[in-house]
Amino acid sequence: MADETPRLGLGTYEPGDEWDHTDTVEALDEHAIVRGPIADRPTTGEYDDELFHATDQGITWRWDDSSEDWVYFGGRGSADQPVPGTSHFEETHVGAATIDAATVDTASVDAATLVHARTAETPVWNVEAHGIAGDGTTDVGQAVHELLESVADAGGGIVYFPPGRYLLERTPLVGDDTLLLGAGRSTVLEGPRPDGEEGRALLSNRGYDATGYEGASNWGVCNVRIDAPASNGIMPAHAENVRLENIYGDAVYYHHIDIVSSKNVVVDGYWATRGGEGSSDAPIQFDNQNAGTGWNSVWNGKDHSPATADDTPTKHCRLTNFEIDPENDPDYGVHIHRDGNESITVSDGYITGCRHSAIRADTGDLIADLTIDRVSCIENARGISLGHVESGRRELTIDNVTIRTDDNGLAAGSGLYASGFGGAKISNVIVDGAFTNAMVFDDMDDLKLSTVTATGARHQAFRFRENVDATLTTARAAECGTAGIYSGPGSRVAYGGVTFDGVGSEVVVDGELREWTSS
Repeated sequence: MADETPRLGLGTYEPGDEWDHTDTVEALDEHAIVRGPIADRPTTGEYDDELFHATDQGITWRWDDSSEDWVYFGGRGSADQPVPGTSHFEETHVGAATIDAATVDTASVDAATLVHARTAETPVWNVEAHGIAGDGTTDVGQAVHELLESVADAGGGIVYFPPGRYLLERTPLVGDDTLLLGAGRSTVLEGPRPDGEEGRALLSNRGYDATGYEGASNWGVCNVRIDAPASNGIMPAHAENVRLENIYGDAVYYHHIDIVSSKNVVVDGYWATRGGEGSSDAPIQFDNQNAGTGWNSVWNGKDHSPATADDTPTKHCRLTNFEIDPENDPDYGVHIHRDGNESITVSDGYITGCRHSAIRADTGDLIADLTIDRVSCIENARGISLGHVESGRRELTIDNVTIRTDDNGLAAGSGLYASGFGGAKISNVIVDGAFTNAMVFDDMDDLKLSTVTATGARHQAFRFRENVDATLTTARAAECGTAGIYSGPGSRVAYGGVTFDGVGSEVVVDGELREWTSS
């Protein structure tokens, strides 16, 4: 899938630049910072990264040897002396005219009071400069929502959340061309919800109630931690071209990331230490707002409002560079939910600690073009479980995957199960553990398996249960109690280059089986 969204990150930004991702914010010993009025700041610093806190500005400056200048490091600033590189709300009285584009474009304004939101020189909004406190006690969701409206109306930009805990008592909505940027795990988003309304979105986008992909586009969230036991997490809904980068997932009610009827969403860099506490508890979910769906809602502080249920599929989405290692044993790590997901890629990740499956697709729901590549599913009850459907699924690729569970009491069901796909390719896959069966397939047309190993199953290594047309080459079946290969009713299996080691029977045939000596 082409990655057309910009890469997000915290770094130096100038108008027209790509978002850079080079600088980090580190913890500091505040007692080591020299303090005083700005007039007392020395002309030059004594060493690289020396800090000076200007008490009259409320700004901390850092000496940068490379530029031989003091540069902004942190602090709120004031209306008279705003944070460099950011905006600060200022009231401006104007007459009936079109305001210069360097402030805010408007027409036919009569003695109005305008809020300066952004200029070409100030593309970054620091929420502290707008009175939004990350103190962990003040509700700021409405203020964040209003700031995001100003940012979107001004054409977009970067909204920076310094370290802190921000209580979003309502769901702020991100607009077009807007990036929410935090400082890593030290920027924490929490979503208080009243009793009975738990699970409403922590953060979503403008146009969540649109049809198709007409919601907000070209937006993102980067470098934040979700610690929100009463709310759902980040919910792109009817959105397009979204990038979620470096998301840290702690407590949450359902999912840290719930992609709903959206297109071109990339999750790059995601670390989950917990799954949800509600009934649907996968840390990440690819979802669809199918007709009749009554959930996937935002919360405005008083009422909930669901995303439009118009059968818009979630498609062209990717999860990459991730680790799901939850301490509370959720059912699933990655959940592919409801009917109609298309072109979903899960790659370069690690999943452990799931009571049902590391990766699961709902029984009976259709999927098209699912790719799982370079993923380790370690110590889960099952590895990949793509529930039963007789037909209608298309294009499945599983490559470079390890499924291993050493805990015999945890291993259950199938290490890898797939059903209903036409045209599936499974290669370079290892399933190791005391699963009931290592690999099981139903109702598959043109299934190709190569360079696959199945070890330790209680019963069968490769079980082609019903109505499977498969080719199995360069494979190993070992330490399986019943059979290395089973061809069930209606199945046709051709195999070659298969090694059997410590299996009850090499092959058991209730359908058709064909062996060749070379391939």
